[in-house]
Amino acid sequence: MKIRTTVLLAAATLIIPMGASLLTPNLVEARGNRAQTVAMRGGEDLTPEQREAKRAERAAKMKEALGLSDAQAADIKAIKDSYKPQFEALKERAKALKESGADREAMQPIREEKRALKDQVKAEIATILTAEQQAKLEELKAERGERRGGGRRGGRGADANS
Repeated sequence: MKIRTTVLLAAATLIIPMGASLLTPNLVEARGNRAQTVAMRGGEDLTPEQREAKRAERAAKMKEALGLSDAQAADIKAIKDSYKPQFEALKERAKALKESGADREAMQPIREEKRALKDQVKAEIATILTAEQQAKLEELKAERGERRGGGRRGGRGADANS
């Protein structure tokens, strides 16, 4: 009886992974093209054109959700565009550090600079929004936080982003 159980367990450990791979025949293809896989998940490995299209789509949704005027939407886009070079510079610094083999702790100053830059952008955008739009934005952020499980990676909660 003991040998039979052992044989069944061994067979199961071999068969289950094989069955899973049969259910996902394109897995090898998807893993072979990382950029495509990440892009399908909505990740960062998008072409500049794809990133811009995603930004425009998010901006249109936000314009509708907050009831922004065309002038407000244009002002917000101008604010975000004015910070792009600074965000790109931080991204390049982070990439260089990562390629040099730096650990997570060495990346902390860049993360802090990025967080401070995001706070500046948010503060400038807040000056454009009406009180009602700001309240609606906070409501939307809270809903998004709930959908994401109440927090972000790394243990930061919703309060860390305020």
